[in-house]
Amino acid sequence: MELLIYLILFLFVLIISTTTNKLLPFLPLPLVQILLGIGIGLFVPDADFHLNTELFLAMVIGPLLFREAEEADITSILKHWRIVVFLIFPVIFISTLSLGGMAHFLWMTLPLAACLAVGAALGPTDLVAFASLSERFRFPKRVSNILKGEGLLNDASGLVAFQMALAAWTTGTFSFSQAGTSLALSILGGFVVGFVTAMVNRFLHSFLLSVRAIDIASELLLELSLPLMTFFIAEEFHVSGIIAVVVAGILKASRFKKITLLEAQVDTVTETVWHTVTFMLNGSVFVLLGMELELIAEPILSNSLYNPLLLLLSVVILTFLLFAIRFVMIAGFYFVRTRRLKKKIHKYMKDMLLLTFSGVKGTVSIATILLIPSHLEQEYPLLLFLVAGVTLLSFLTGLLVLPHLSEEQEESKDHLMHIAILNDVAAELEKELDHHKNKLPLYAAIDNYHGRIENLILSLENKRVQEDWESLKLLILSIESDGLEQAYEENRISERGYRVYQRYLKNMEQSINRNFASRVTYYFLVSLRILRFLLHEMFTFGKTFRSWMNEESRKLLAVDYDQISELYLENTELIIESLENLKGVYKSSLISFMQESRLRETAIIGSGAFVERVINRIKPNNIDEMLRGYYLERKTIFEYEEAKLITAKYAKKLRQNVNNLENYSLKEAANTLPYDMLDLIRRT
Repeated sequence: MELLIYLILFLFVLIISTTTNKLLPFLPLPLVQILLGIGIGLFVPDADFHLNTELFLAMVIGPLLFREAEEADITSILKHWRIVVFLIFPVIFISTLSLGGMAHFLWMTLPLAACLAVGAALGPTDLVAFASLSERFRFPKRVSNILKGEGLLNDASGLVAFQMALAAWTTGTFSFSQAGTSLALSILGGFVVGFVTAMVNRFLHSFLLSVRAIDIASELLLELSLPLMTFFIAEEFHVSGIIAVVVAGILKASRFKKITLLEAQVDTVTETVWHTVTFMLNGSVFVLLGMELELIAEPILSNSLYNPLLLLLSVVILTFLLFAIRFVMIAGFYFVRTRRLKKKIHKYMKDMLLLTFSGVKGTVSIATILLIPSHLEQEYPLLLFLVAGVTLLSFLTGLLVLPHLSEEQEESKDHLMHIAILNDVAAELEKELDHHKNKLPLYAAIDNYHGRIENLILSLENKRVQEDWESLKLLILSIESDGLEQAYEENRISERGYRVYQRYLKNMEQSINRNFASRVTYYFLVSLRILRFLLHEMFTFGKTFRSWMNEESRKLLAVDYDQISELYLENTELIIESLENLKGVYKSSLISFMQESRLRETAIIGSGAFVERVINRIKPNNIDEMLRGYYLERKTIFEYEEAKLITAKYAKKLRQNVNNLENYSLKEAANTLPYDMLDLIRRT
């Protein structure tokens, strides 16, 4: 039951962290998760939680590295094999010796071998930590490939260095030849285990396929079990489990791709499942990091034997030394390389700085130092504190420095051709209106395309314009809400019409992008609307109850349609006038675009389906029309590609978007209960 409570708590924390990151995007998601982990650690007694390092490496780090290896561009990484090998061997070993020596100099009471264990734990770059940073920033491709290659392989050398330091600490003896042999056997053994398990997995896949005994579920289970089984077997043979899962991941992704329906379905499901699994595991890594930081730091900081100032100074010095050694060694590598190629080294300065400050540490460092025997852990809690402190400070340094060296990760905003394609599709659908008796489903498809066009147009604008757009939407929401309340007080709209219009206002609220809108204004307007609605429900409860008892029709009558349309027209006049008065405050083109958008919706009143299209925006049973739109969209994409208006790469991206939309529209398990209930209410 305790494990279940922790699992529920972790899931709840992941939801909170994601929500916080969406509401406050300037806060990096890993930082939010670390802070939440620290918060959990404050309320969890030390005896109730202890990180099982072997289980953590097998169940969390192993699958994450396996997936990273599957997705890695190995060909591009191998182009930089010299610097990757340089980073995973000389840099780690020199970092181990330097950090260990400095820790021993600062704390003479600690054995030198114990300090070297600290250096070994802090030597390798944490790929999970780097991957979390690379999601926020755009790195040059060559730098990203180098760091991925380093992150996939360096844990093995770091763990072997740690084991050698630990052996020297506990036995008092050390042998360079034994250390070298152990490292070679660990790496080669990991390669062999990874190769064997990947081949066995491939054989099982082929065998099940040949006897027609395979399906999506079994394929998925084969893949998910591969990193766990590989890591377990590697550890049983006392070789590198990290290397083994990386090799297995590379070989799993390198098999020939067959174009079959089963393979396509498996690929789609696998992508979705892995996306969810990696998000949960990544989140767990940083939550665990926060918990361990608190649990490790508290007994040290509250102990009078240790000087808090010296503790913090030690963490700062070790972190500075960590990055300094990395920079000097990388600069030395580039110096030799540029001399040989007769190039100027200053051209590579940005790459050197990116490689330096991307060498952040993560939970693997803490998991490594926790591998020391429990009696030594209790005797030397300072070791754990130094590793935890440097891990946190190095990660925060990366978060602070990298934004100044790289560009923030943003999607391409060159959507002009995409807008042109969607415009062509919408125009083609409008031509088909004359051939349809029931125009509402086709109108819904056309409105869907107009909405996509509007979103793309706005995405082309800069942040300031998007903030202005959301501010204007808040203004419109305020005018609409005030107009509805006034109309109801003056008996110009019925109870049925009031409820329908309230749903329209709720849809408006949900369409506002809170990343650009003023949160104070947004939450004030939403709270005000909800308060008005609740007061309305309280004061009209008797009237509503009597209507229900008398079995009065809840279906909108013709008069309700007229009242809703009339209210919309009145509010439109106020909105157009208010926007006109703001032309000196906001960009004129933005005001005009919003006015045109409003007037375009107002013109729908003449179509006879205004309430369904604009107010309710309910689009049930228009699958055929949406499929027609997707067919036209694919056809138009092909025509644009043939005419060289878009590249093959961009056309591929657009087709993937259409595929995702079409798959969503064709979902057989789509829940139509809300639509069925609304239809039932309208018929009663």
